[in-house]
Amino acid sequence: MEATAKVVDALMKYGPRYSKISRETGVPIPTVRYILTKRLPKLGFSSWAAINCGTIGLQRYLVTLSSRLPPKYLSSLLRMLGEFMYLTYYTYLMKDRKFLTIFTLPPKYVDDLMEFLENLKSMGIINDYTIEKLLYRRILPFRVDCFDFKRGVWRQDWFNREYRLPEIYEELQPTINFDKIDILILKELQKNIFVKYVELAKKLGVSRQTVKRHYQHALKAVYMYAVTWLPPWNPDLISTPILVGSTNVERARQLVINIPFTYAEMRTVDGEYYGLMVVPSIALYRILKFLSEGLIIDKLEFMDMENTLGFSIHSNLFIEKTGWLNPYRISIEKIVEKVGMFGKGFSEEASR
Repeated sequence: MEATAKVVDALMKYGPRYSKISRETGVPIPTVRYILTKRLPKLGFSSWAAINCGTIGLQRYLVTLSSRLPPKYLSSLLRMLGEFMYLTYYTYLMKDRKFLTIFTLPPKYVDDLMEFLENLKSMGIINDYTIEKLLYRRILPFRVDCFDFKRGVWRQDWFNREYRLPEIYEELQPTINFDKIDILILKELQKNIFVKYVELAKKLGVSRQTVKRHYQHALKAVYMYAVTWLPPWNPDLISTPILVGSTNVERARQLVINIPFTYAEMRTVDGEYYGLMVVPSIALYRILKFLSEGLIIDKLEFMDMENTLGFSIHSNLFIEKTGWLNPYRISIEKIVEKVGMFGKGFSEEASR
């Protein structure tokens, strides 16, 4: 395994600890630093802290939304919800013409979320919705064994490699042992895992010693330092984002995680499994053939990346000694009023 592959593999396990990575891989520290801070970003790689939301008292829900509004209009509304309504991800499914979203919130607030969605429906902003509890939504390890780091492309012999990975649920913890500073640190690590103590102290307005004391505790919520890759030049021309779904969970998962282009997986309590992948155009036919020969595909969707966005943890909804707030209950009337005005403007423009 070449040096870059070794470093990336170690980064996912140990995080940006240059000395630790050097000891585990045999790659000199200056080279480790260069690979992580210079070479990988130039190749189009990004990395962040993947969080087990159950450890901080949050539950993920898969919500699909259909609307008469054009995707770009509803996308603007979803960006607003991503700021203060526990929305953590959305993407537009071009075949079904629906938005697939993930809300990550305390389970005791799910009835209020449903009430909010009903209000959107009654105002005509959405036509309908479905909501399902997720057992997990996890980022998968980057397949260093299938990537050519010298050329910056995927190898195409992946179907000859058997890949195994344990299935891990995001189990909700009965008590929350994280405070505001912990949550703020997690949010920053979702943006940049290379952030230094002194930078965190400046951003959070606390001392470096305080950051150091909270940092290791915050890491208890991190299950992996995620690494993903997109072609740096015109990714939409040479790759295709797709979503694959099946009710044959075990078989589907075995096939989907074996595909190196799969970057995330999720499973609902109702027995549905989904894999999200960014497939090189050169491999799209082979992927579809590989899946269709080994599985009855219940859902195959193409995701519109112009109407796709992820959000970091909602630290603005966490209050010290109070915990997670309920934005639906606190200001439901104001929210509905604001969303209603938002939707009215969209409707008027769409009707022109």
